Amino acid sequence: MDDHLTGPVRRSRAAAIYLRCYPRDAAGTEYQRTALEWFALQQGLSAPYAFTDDGCRSGGPLPELERLLRRVEQGWVDTVLVPGPFVFSLDDRASAATVRRLEELGCRVLELPGRAGRARPPAPRDSPDGHAARALAAHRPPALRSA
Repeated sequence: MDDHLTGPVRRSRAAAIYLRCYPRDAAGTEYQRTALEWFALQQGLSAPYAFTDDGCRSGGPLPELERLLRRVEQGWVDTVLVPGPFVFSLDDRASAATVRRLEELGCRVLELPGRAGRARPPAPRDSPDGHAARALAAHRPPALRSA
């Protein structure tokens, strides 16, 4: 959107989730995404956009990670939530390099707490009538458009 007096108007910056699992694990990815959405809400962040390279090897092309990096470079995203840095790469040096790149671009990288010793984070608590799950689903943002 352009404002003829001040030029392009930048939208407020948003939070994003990045997930990658190989081999593909749709149920595990959805579980982690939900846990990260809850974590974002607990941190007072806007409902995060999700970028998922499910089924992609860490050494191969990661199109959603590249799209996320472009959004950070463009100033659309200032916080990335992950279950752990392993989602960027199984190689510790490569994953640390991706975290550094995001931070150098002015982006915070937040890791889901309590991951040590657990295969999955605990399920978010829900009210007996499912109200919390419905409320969370209502806050999911539409996907960011491709560049």
